[in-house]
Amino acid sequence: MELTATFFLSVLIEYWYIIPIILVIFFFKFFKISFFTPSVPSLDQFPVESYGISFALDRLTPGVDNNRYDVYLSNAFCKSSKQFILRVIEENAVPGKGRENNKKHKSSSEQNQFEKDYREIMISAINRAKTEREIQIDYIARTAIAKMLIQQIQDAYDTFIANINSVIWKKELSSRYASDDPIALKAKFYKMRSNKWQIIQTTGEIIFDHLNQVDQRELNGLRKSSSGVDGILPGDLFLNPFFHAGKTDDYFMMETYDILPGQRIEDADNYTLLLSSLKTRFSELIFMGKTKLSDYRIESDTPQQEPSGKNANPLGKDPLIWDKKVDAWIKQVGNVDILFDYISTKKRYISLKKEGGEKEELRFLRQMFKKQHGMLMFFYKKLENSGMIKGICAYHEISLIYTKYCPPLVPRMLLQFMTIPSARKAIIKRQRRVSKISHVPFQFGPLKRCQKRVKWLGSSEKKERLIRFFKGFFRYHRDLENFKLMKKAMNMICLLKDEKHVRLSRVNNTLYEFLLPHELGTEVKQVINHTILKADIRGSTRIVHEMKEKGLNPASYFSLNMFDPITQIIPEYGAFKVFIEGDAIILGIYEREKRPEEWYSIARACGLARQILLIIGHYNRKNRKNNLPFLEIGIGITFHNEPPTLFFDGDFQIMISPAINSADRLSGCSRVARKIMDSMDKPFNTYVFQTASNEDVAASSDDISTRYNVNGIEIHPQAFHKLSQEIKLRPVECIIPEIQPEKIKFFTGTFPIVTGQNQLLIIREGTIPQVHEKNFSLIALTPRTYYEVCTNEKVYAYFKKHVRE
Repeated sequence: MELTATFFLSVLIEYWYIIPIILVIFFFKFFKISFFTPSVPSLDQFPVESYGISFALDRLTPGVDNNRYDVYLSNAFCKSSKQFILRVIEENAVPGKGRENNKKHKSSSEQNQFEKDYREIMISAINRAKTEREIQIDYIARTAIAKMLIQQIQDAYDTFIANINSVIWKKELSSRYASDDPIALKAKFYKMRSNKWQIIQTTGEIIFDHLNQVDQRELNGLRKSSSGVDGILPGDLFLNPFFHAGKTDDYFMMETYDILPGQRIEDADNYTLLLSSLKTRFSELIFMGKTKLSDYRIESDTPQQEPSGKNANPLGKDPLIWDKKVDAWIKQVGNVDILFDYISTKKRYISLKKEGGEKEELRFLRQMFKKQHGMLMFFYKKLENSGMIKGICAYHEISLIYTKYCPPLVPRMLLQFMTIPSARKAIIKRQRRVSKISHVPFQFGPLKRCQKRVKWLGSSEKKERLIRFFKGFFRYHRDLENFKLMKKAMNMICLLKDEKHVRLSRVNNTLYEFLLPHELGTEVKQVINHTILKADIRGSTRIVHEMKEKGLNPASYFSLNMFDPITQIIPEYGAFKVFIEGDAIILGIYEREKRPEEWYSIARACGLARQILLIIGHYNRKNRKNNLPFLEIGIGITFHNEPPTLFFDGDFQIMISPAINSADRLSGCSRVARKIMDSMDKPFNTYVFQTASNEDVAASSDDISTRYNVNGIEIHPQAFHKLSQEIKLRPVECIIPEIQPEKIKFFTGTFPIVTGQNQLLIIREGTIPQVHEKNFSLIALTPRTYYEVCTNEKVYAYFKKHVRE
C-alpha cells in the first residue's frame, strides 16, 4: 500500500501541470460548454428549396347540393380495383404471402387490369382538362379515385374478415375436419383482426404505389405536355401514410417516421412545440442579422419591405409571410441534407481528396461541411438549452427495442425511462408488481443498458441522431399538412352511386364523369342554352263548362285537338315537353356544345309555333262544322343563354328557368286589351302596349307591358337577337294593301328542321305605343319594339309573289 501511494504521489509531483487541464475538461464537459463554437452561417449561403403544391378545386362547378362536387367513377374500374385490393389483402394477411414474397413473382392479372383501367381513366381526364383548359379536372379525378380506393380498402378488409369468419364457422360445424383445425384458424383470425391497421396500411401503400408508378411511367409526361409543370403534383401527395393510418399513436410515429413526439398538450416535446421551436430558430437567424427577408421573396398580397430603423422588425410588416416561407422549407425534406448533413458532405470531401479531386470542388465541399456543421450546432444548442435534445437522441435507441417491451409498456414510457430518473423508478416498481401477478419476469437489463448508452452518447453521435430526427420530423410535417389539404378536398367530393342522383347531376351539367372508353357509348354533349315555347289556351274554363253541360268529354277534346297532334310534330323541330297542364303546354329546345346542327333553337321554335297554330286552325274548322267549341291560344317564345336547372320528382323531370316565366308573360293576353282590340279591324294577332308611365317602365326590372295575343306568336327581343345569329335574316319594309296602308317592317329567312328540310320564316317588327289605360287611345310611340312570328297567309302570299329569296 505504501509503495502504491508513493508511486502515485511521485506521478502527481512529476506531472502536476496535467491536473488543471483535466479539471478544465471536466468542468466544460459537466456544464456542457464547448471549447469552440462554430460561427453561424447565413441561410443565403445554402441552396434551400421550398415545397409548394398548386392544388385546389375552387374553379370547378359545385354539384346539386351546392356544396360538394359530384363525381361518378367508372363501374368497371371500381370493380377491378376491388378485386386487386382483395388480392393484396389476402397476400398481406395470410402468413407466407407477404409483400416481399409477392415481389418475386410476376404481376397478377388483377394488378394489370387495375393499372390499365386507371391509366385509361386518367388519360381521358387529362385530355378533358386540356380541352376545357382547366387543370383542376385532372386534380378532382385523382382525388376522387384516391377517396374511392381508401374506402374500398377498408371495405375489402371487412369483407375478407367476414369470409374468414364464415370459413371458421363452417369448419366448426363439419365433422370431416379435425377438432384442432378450427382452433388453428381462430388463432390466425385473431392475429388478422389484431393487425387490422397494419394490414390496411400495407395494402394502401401497395395500391397507391402502383398508381404512382403509372403516373411516373406514363401519365406525367402527358400532363407536362398538356398543362405544363403545374399539372404534375408531387408523388408524396398521394403516397401519404396518413391516408391509411387508423390512429396516429406512438407505434405509427416510430414505424413510419422514426420519431416519438409527445401526443399530449402538456408534453414539452409535442409536435406543436417542436415545430414552433424550429420556426423560432430560423427567425432568430434573421434577428441575428444572418439573413435578409429580401433574399427569399414569395408570392403575397402584402408588399414586402426591408426593415428600417433601429427597432424595426426584421421579419417585415407581415411576419406571416416569413412563417409561410419557413414552413415551405420544413416541408422540403431534402433541405435537411442541404442545411445540416455535414457528416455526408465530409465523407464526400475525404473520398474525393483520396481520389485526387479538383481543388475547386474540394474547397467547396470543405467550406460546405463547415457551414453545415455551424448551422447544425446552432439548432443543437438551442434544442439542448430547451431540454429537448436528450429525448431526440433517445428516439433511435427506442426504435431498436420497443417491439420487445411494447406491450406491456408503450414507447412513450420507454422514452420517460431513458430521460427522466423519477419516471424510471416508477416504471420499475410498476413492472415488478405486474410481474408478481403474471409470474412473467420483466428483463430490465437491456433497457438499462440502452438508458446508459443514451446518457453517455458522444457529441458526434448526438449530432448524427439530430440529423436523423430532422429528416423524420420534416417528412412528418409535410405529410400531416398534405393530409389536411387532401382530407378537405376529399370531403368536398361526393362520389355518386345512386342512379337518380347521377341523372339529376348529369342533366344539370354539374357531374364530373370519369369513365372507361367502352363505357362512354354515345356521348351526350352538355347543354349550353335553351329555348322555351309556351302555348296558353284562352278560355279553357269556359270550354270545360260548356262541354260538360252538353254531356261531352272536355279531356278528350283537348287531347285530340291540341296535345296529341302537337306531340306528333315536336320531334321534327328537336323539341321536348317540359310541362303540360290543363290549359297550357310548355316545350323546350336544347342547344349542346359541339353540335352546330342543333344551333337553330329559336328558328325551330318559331317554325313549331306556326305549325301549332296551323293545327289549331285545322281542328277549329272541323269543330265549327260539328258545333263544338273552338280553341284560341297565345304563344310566347323566349331564350336563356345558360343551361336550365333540373331536378326529379321520382321519374318526372322538373325544369326551373327564368325563360319559363318570361314565356308565360309573352303568351298572355290582357282582358282589357282583348275587350278593346276585339272591336277593331286588326291584320295581326299580337300587339304590345305601354300603359304605364315612362318613369315606371324605367324603374321596373320586369316587363310591365300590356299584351294582346290571340292565336299569335310573340318572340322576346333577346330571342330575336339569337335568331339573327342562327340564320340570315333579310329586312323587308313594304306596304301590303290587303293588310294595311302603312309600311310594315319584316325580317325573313329560312331554317332547317331536324330532317334537313328548309322552312320559311317571316317576323314582323312592331313599335310599342304608349296608350291610355282605359281606352287605349294613343299618347306617343316609344322607341321600344316587339316581334311577332307572322301566321297571316296574306303575308306569305305577298312574299312569295313580290319578295325574292
